[in-house]
Amino acid sequence: MQVESDPDPAWVAELSGRGAEESQHALAEAAGERRLFSQLARSHARAGRTSYVEIDAPLELHALVRLLRPAHVVEVGVSSGVSSAYMLKALEQNGEGRLHSIDLPAFPPKRRPGKSDSRISWTLPPGRSSGWAVPVPLRQRWDLRLGDKRDVLPILAEQLPSIDLLVYDVPHEDNATRREFRVLDPLFPPGAVAIVDHGPGGGLCEALGKWALGWNTRPVGRQGLGLYGARRPRGVAKE
Repeated sequence: MQVESDPDPAWVAELSGRGAEESQHALAEAAGERRLFSQLARSHARAGRTSYVEIDAPLELHALVRLLRPAHVVEVGVSSGVSSAYMLKALEQNGEGRLHSIDLPAFPPKRRPGKSDSRISWTLPPGRSSGWAVPVPLRQRWDLRLGDKRDVLPILAEQLPSIDLLVYDVPHEDNATRREFRVLDPLFPPGAVAIVDHGPGGGLCEALGKWALGWNTRPVGRQGLGLYGARRPRGVAKE
């Protein structure tokens, strides 16, 4: 693991609706979570890997949770749980809110003789389960559900009163993703935020672009990453 060295305060400010000074302060607080970073780094090292495919903006996610003070955060895609841990830490500091995570565990294929080792991915090491790196004390506010998002997400949507922050961090296909976003849309109050990770250097997907268009807004890209977020304007009511 490497410390995030270039967080984007303008992106945080745009999505949170807060000022530059507050956003900078929230990012500085997130960067100060050195103990959490050390715990995650040690957990990864014990598993024999130094990195996993995760959102490369854990400080921004921590800052957004602190600024938005969400009652319900939904995360699709967990892997080792770096993003989950930073959001859970922020919820703990807020003293309120829950993180609802969905993950379909994936394991690496058996290595063939003469083939390169492809373990550095979102796949899980032997003996580990989704979110295994999340420190145990942070799990009190965590609702982790294992399964295919196509099955689990509609069930979760029926059980939640609202979604204040969505972090969608899985490979996706626009038609299926649009259907999922339509199911979630009524749960998003004005001021809620949806974030989609499109992978390193990835461009904005049509699904998020059209969802944001229905809110009369446009997604904002995080500098240097394929990460886009949209904030539902205060003047746009839920359907």
